Amino acid sequence: MKKWIFSSALFLCASFSNNPIHKHNCADHNHPQMMIDSSALHAPKVLDPSDSRFVDPDTIQADYLAVKPMQIDGFEVDSLEKMEKAFEVLEKVVNSKEFKNRVINFKNDTGVRSFASNQGLSNEKIYSIFMSGREILQQDTPHEMNFFLKLYYKRYSKVIGWTNGDINTININWKFFKNFKPNDVAGNLAHEWTHKIGFDHRFAAEHDSAPYAIGYIVREMGKRYLKGEELY
Repeated sequence: MKKWIFSSALFLCASFSNNPIHKHNCADHNHPQMMIDSSALHAPKVLDPSDSRFVDPDTIQADYLAVKPMQIDGFEVDSLEKMEKAFEVLEKVVNSKEFKNRVINFKNDTGVRSFASNQGLSNEKIYSIFMSGREILQQDTPHEMNFFLKLYYKRYSKVIGWTNGDINTININWKFFKNFKPNDVAGNLAHEWTHKIGFDHRFAAEHDSAPYAIGYIVREMGKRYLKGEELY
């Protein structure tokens, strides 16, 4: 099992009071992942190989994408153990052939092989950009998912996590994180990191957008991985 080593300087104990100090809020220019109803949490659909629109995943090449924790703030030891497991899940899922197939052959709720808010890009191109690992603010680290994470607490918020294009940091709300399984955390990380490579959603429940759909795929596949299922 792969182990991630965190500097002891990052073992910062968060103070989970009801009124923490925040420098950012979840305004429209940020990218919050909202708490959503259970019916929307099902993993997205994928084209069947018998469909004429199906693209053979083997025709799309991609290098290995490594998960790299860069700065982890506000987490205690138990929380870091959960995050470490989430990193393992995330790296295992995104480098699987099944993940490649499910992104490339993703179909939205109307049956079209296309993500919402896709900037005119095909599923294949979105997959290639994802696997290239070049965040907008980290262009010199190809094939890496670089994570700058900060845990905060906002009791009455419905936001699971948020970031924006001007910062490296992904902010994670302890309110939800404390009850999440590692695969849920991995799905949230995938959602927020997809913003880091330039993809957005027009509103907080655009579930066919790349951030949401990829996050759902990671969460569902990660759940199976944690149960001991081999991912092909």
